[in-house]
Order: sequence, then structure tokens, then C-alpha cells
Amino acid sequence: MAGYDVSIKALANCGFLDLRGGNDARQACSEYLDVVLPTCANTLVKTANGRIAFCISSNHWLLQVADGNQMDVLRSLERSSADISHSFVDVSDLYARIQLSGPESRDVLAQGVSIDIHPRVFPPGSTARTGIAKTTTQIHYVNESPTYDILVFSSFRQYMLDWLAMAAAKS
Repeated sequence: MAGYDVSIKALANCGFLDLRGGNDARQACSEYLDVVLPTCANTLVKTANGRIAFCISSNHWLLQVADGNQMDVLRSLERSSADISHSFVDVSDLYARIQLSGPESRDVLAQGVSIDIHPRVFPPGSTARTGIAKTTTQIHYVNESPTYDILVFSSFRQYMLDWLAMAAAKS
């Protein structure tokens, strides 16, 4: 029996910055990034230059930047927040990105995800920090094809690739 109609691929590395702080830090980051950081968990904003800020909680964001650019962004954010209580950390090595796409990708993902990913409640553009196959992930529903970008701790990269391949195999 043929497997699900999906594509699974490991994506190129990106830079990731863990940003934490109160409203003043959020405001300083928002001004530097030229986008208002959200305060509602499981939301995201995209900047004009391709950065993505995932809101983990009202005072915690994960900022995805181009690989190799993270230290420049981190230094600039530090300068803009010098007199403000905050914690900004380069966590680029912590995350790996995996993309799951294709007409049956939702069916594959539903086998291991711990949230409802039906488009009525999780439409394109949505994001959530949740579990997949007993691992902590950040899921981003990129588009209606459907395409999902999955952030997983880098030490679980191969495990997640293998699990997705197994789930896509249809036994």
C-alpha cells in the first residue's frame, strides 16, 4: 500500500534568538524590528525582511532570522534595550527546522500532534508550541497546500524526521 502524499525535508539552518522581557523590552524590540511583537501566545508576526517572531507568552518570543545574521541582530537588540530589564540569547544551535508539505500532510501530522490542527481552529498563518510524538515543537502552518514548518530541538531532528517518515508510510 502506498504512503501518504507528502514531502518531508530538513530545512537549512536559521538563526534563533530567545527574547524575554516586560513591556519596555517588547517595545524596544518592536521598534528595532519595525513590527509590533504580539503578546498573545501561539501567534506570530513576520517582518518586512523575512524575520519571524513567534510569541511563546506575553513576555517571551522566539525570533527567527537568517543564519549568520543572529549576532548582528542580537547586538542591535541589546543596544536598543541597554537600560531595560531583559534576557536576549542566541539559541540558534538549539533548534532544527523540518518542513512537512503536501495534500495529506495534515493527516500525517494529526497522528502525533497534541492539538486540533483542523483549518477551522488552526488556519494558515497559525503557530503553536505543542507536542508531536512526545517531543516539544513549534508548529507553523505556512500555507494551504498545506505546508507546515516544524521547529524541534536539534537533538530530536533525526527522531522527528524518522517519525514523520514512519507516520507517512501508511501501514
